[in-house]
Amino acid sequence: MNRPAAALLLLLSAAAPAAAGEDVVLKAMSDEMRRTAQSLQMDSLDRPYFVSYYVMDSTEDSISAVFGSLRDDRRYISRDATVDLRVGTMSFDSSGYVGQDFNGYKPGTDSLNEEDGYDALRFSLWSLTDDAYKKALEKYSQKKAYQQKKNISELYGDLSAEKPESYYSDRERTEPFDAPAWRANLKALSAVFRKYPKIQGSQVVFSRTLRTVRFVNSEGTRYRYWWDKISLDVRASVQDRTGLRLSDEKKYSWRSLAAVPPFEKLAAETEAFARDMSYLVDSSSAEVYLGPVLFEDQAAAEFLNQLFVRNVSFARVPWADREDWVRYYIDSGDLAKKLNMRVLPAFMNVTDDPGALAYEGVELNGSYPIDNEGVRPAPLELVKNGKLTGFYMSRAPVKEYRSSNGHARGFLNEFPTPRPGNVFFAVSPEKRAPLPALKKELLRLAAENGLDYALLVRRLDPEDAKKSEDLLAGPMLAYKVSVKDGSETIIGGAEWTGVTFRALRDILLVSDKDYVYNFYQPGPFLYDRGYVPVSIVAPAALLVQEMELKPTDSKPDRQPYLPHPYFGAK
Repeated sequence: MNRPAAALLLLLSAAAPAAAGEDVVLKAMSDEMRRTAQSLQMDSLDRPYFVSYYVMDSTEDSISAVFGSLRDDRRYISRDATVDLRVGTMSFDSSGYVGQDFNGYKPGTDSLNEEDGYDALRFSLWSLTDDAYKKALEKYSQKKAYQQKKNISELYGDLSAEKPESYYSDRERTEPFDAPAWRANLKALSAVFRKYPKIQGSQVVFSRTLRTVRFVNSEGTRYRYWWDKISLDVRASVQDRTGLRLSDEKKYSWRSLAAVPPFEKLAAETEAFARDMSYLVDSSSAEVYLGPVLFEDQAAAEFLNQLFVRNVSFARVPWADREDWVRYYIDSGDLAKKLNMRVLPAFMNVTDDPGALAYEGVELNGSYPIDNEGVRPAPLELVKNGKLTGFYMSRAPVKEYRSSNGHARGFLNEFPTPRPGNVFFAVSPEKRAPLPALKKELLRLAAENGLDYALLVRRLDPEDAKKSEDLLAGPMLAYKVSVKDGSETIIGGAEWTGVTFRALRDILLVSDKDYVYNFYQPGPFLYDRGYVPVSIVAPAALLVQEMELKPTDSKPDRQPYLPHPYFGAK
């Protein structure tokens, strides 16, 4: 037996702590891992030097309603596995190479049997591992040829050395779930749209998902923990008076049922959402605008997410035979290239702390105890006095950092990549002001620039709705604010133009209150996009010195020939 294999077996034999208890799934994972490390080799080809298994158990209750009636009411139970198997060495291995497989850059995944049958679990993991090994051998050979062809000499390694970890956390009890009550709630929330005949389509979707994740790797790391996802999505679509189709979705997410607001609050917010969507039908058409912009609540958080957080994520880009393909299925952290340079105003600091569970009584969805590669995260400084001092890292080294900071995250269908957890934006007190003072300064700047109105944005489209070439998604709820009297007029059909990272440095003033934004960040791979829970704690409003808006390039469509059946003549 060669020394690397012997070392793997030594780690594996000592890595099944008593905390695992009688966990049949974890035992099957560990035993098949041990057999893989000891025996897997094809002819005289390389044997695996690293293997990990990630298994997720999921039970989801999903209810949806349209116009006061239930549409779906289902329960999904699943158990899925992902394997990361590598041949080569930590310095250069089979990972991070796309080749010509445009849609296939993803880990090996498969469904496992839902019952805890040890032999059936072993069989499924064996089959998955065998397939992953054959693909890894092929990728390794192709990657070496690619390196020689491109004469790539600047290499930083493919897997950082990290200490083995053990972590176990089990759910003490499951929160009671009153399905009949939620069915009634969904019917009532969806019935709100009956009051708004200008809305063409609407739906309300609720889901409650209980998850348990398990992980083992050939270095001796083991973990098991649970996390729950509670979500409510309120969707609507309209056509404005020109025929332009406009769709929006208000998404809520919580870590527990106890964190869900009272029904009355949800109903009021659904009513406000429906009212705003209805107003968009008769909205004023967007014009070319160049001037100050005030972002509030969700728009302020999405502004920081899409321009800053997204661009200190996904630090390393895989190799591809055609480099022009890369931009279609992976985003890279463009701001990571500006390490030790000013990327935000000097009065702003940013940290990420996945260990934080709540902020001012609001649960933070981005909390996690250990990342997808088995590395424990610690508080991470990203920005100090406006200068970028760090960015997210997985176990894939880059020029600036050769080890992980515990931010490798991803879903089953994607490789873990460097991503956020709980992001905190801290601002010097002298740059904070009440919202009325921000609006007053907004109008002063607009008047100073000779404008008749200023721009206020309360909702931005989410990042997965923006064009791949854009840095910032377009505004969904934007308003002209009259310099003369402060009145607000909703506008529709607009998009940004010429947005650069300069917009971050152009933040002049922020509100004196913070906003907790819990959301799901999409991954970098456009063809197999996974989502992970993230939280941003940031000022509830941001005043930006100058941005440019223009009418959308999207084309209008014809209005429906018949009216909505509920509101039309019976």
